[in-house]
Amino acid sequence: MPESSKMNVQGISQRITENLHRVMQEGAGLRRLNSILIVTSLVSSGLTTLLTGLTAARGPVIGSGVAGWQLACVIAAVLSFVGAICTGIAQQMRVGERLAKTLECLGRLKALDASVLAGSRADSEIAVEYENILRTYGEVLR
Repeated sequence: MPESSKMNVQGISQRITENLHRVMQEGAGLRRLNSILIVTSLVSSGLTTLLTGLTAARGPVIGSGVAGWQLACVIAAVLSFVGAICTGIAQQMRVGERLAKTLECLGRLKALDASVLAGSRADSEIAVEYENILRTYGEVLR
């Protein structure tokens, strides 16, 4: 193997390792954000349904009279608002889509890294695949 080719693959290998670390961190952050938004939305929606259902069936479950109805409605409105905000943030930020693309990029980087470590692919193939990953996942690797 020519010396310049060996240095080129070593440079690519180092960049793959750096990218792997960065993409793993990005993926972990997106997973955490996605989980928080989904769980918060589900819990607030569930609590809204429970509160409004119980209040409709039994009357005010918090307090009594008009004040109890008003309090139940205010709490239900706040819970509903929280759920809507979480859902809106997740969609506006495209959290699920970004997470999927990040995990896809991570898988391809891991496979390429394994190929480099195993020496199972030609240097030119490694360079071409790395360029393809950079082109396809530029927004993830920024």
